[in-house]
Amino acid sequence: MLKRALRQTGIWIQKSLQTFWRWIRHVAVSWPKAFAAVIVVMVLSYYPLGGFLTENIDKTPDYNLTTESEQQSLTVETMVFLINREVNDNLWTANLPMFFPSYFLDNMPNFQQGIIGALSVAATVIDRQVQCPEDSREKQALAAAVSLLKYPGNIWLFSPDNSLKIVPSSSAQYKKARKRLRDFNRLMPAGQCVWQKDDVNLRHLIAAVRTDLTKSAAVLEEQVVEHGSDWVDNRADDLFYYNQGKMYAYMLVLKALSTDFKQILLDSGQYQTWTEAIRALEDGTALSPFMVRNGNPGSVFAANHLIALGYYMLSGANILGQINLQTEGVSSNED
Repeated sequence: MLKRALRQTGIWIQKSLQTFWRWIRHVAVSWPKAFAAVIVVMVLSYYPLGGFLTENIDKTPDYNLTTESEQQSLTVETMVFLINREVNDNLWTANLPMFFPSYFLDNMPNFQQGIIGALSVAATVIDRQVQCPEDSREKQALAAAVSLLKYPGNIWLFSPDNSLKIVPSSSAQYKKARKRLRDFNRLMPAGQCVWQKDDVNLRHLIAAVRTDLTKSAAVLEEQVVEHGSDWVDNRADDLFYYNQGKMYAYMLVLKALSTDFKQILLDSGQYQTWTEAIRALEDGTALSPFMVRNGNPGSVFAANHLIALGYYMLSGANILGQINLQTEGVSSNED
């Protein structure tokens, strides 16, 4: 019985190959047909192959970034680097029109937008903390960067409100934001602006990161509650990679802040706790499922990657909440 089945399978494969070879010979003898066949193959492979070659979800955990002066900020330098990496070194994919092969990508675009979302939060807090005259070049550069980072990430050429109105692209705006942040950091040593590296400012930055991580985890939880029993959740991977992009950016921002505010963390004895928070975000960033699932939480077999990511988000946020920047014998002057 088995031998008969194997023999029939072999005969079927042989006939299929012969049919395919006859088709190849038929096409090859006619240049127009051969040319048309090549065009068809190229069109059919354009999107999958182009998307495969374009996609680059870069989660490199460490970079050896430095500043030229103590008055400059490694945190701002990290923001400059990340924007440059995603907009110039990598292709900004969130706003590409359908004739680009990466049009159908959704994981990388969401990851990139998550990075910008986190940088926007951090830049907004730093802008409120920097003390300098309103008409100073440093203040103007930083304020412009904050505004540009809030620009939607999916705009290519036309306004989403009016398809006939031409507006700047998202990538162009983020390039400008990078330049403004770089200008701000380079002007700091010789300018009139000061960013105090004290416990009050660090506490405000911690609060902003914690709040955003907690809200993001709540969004993931809501998706699980509402769609965890669905057969297919098409939004799960979008939420996963957007929030993982946020987590990744915050991880690098916290590492940079540990340099900018190193003395405060050492004096308060919180450096170890700070590194534990970073490690929690690193663990969440390392999650790389082959396919993102929003399975039923009560299922034995269905994975739920949104719950896993939310766990690391809340873990990092909770550890940051445990940080006490009070130093013995020194009172805080927080608001």
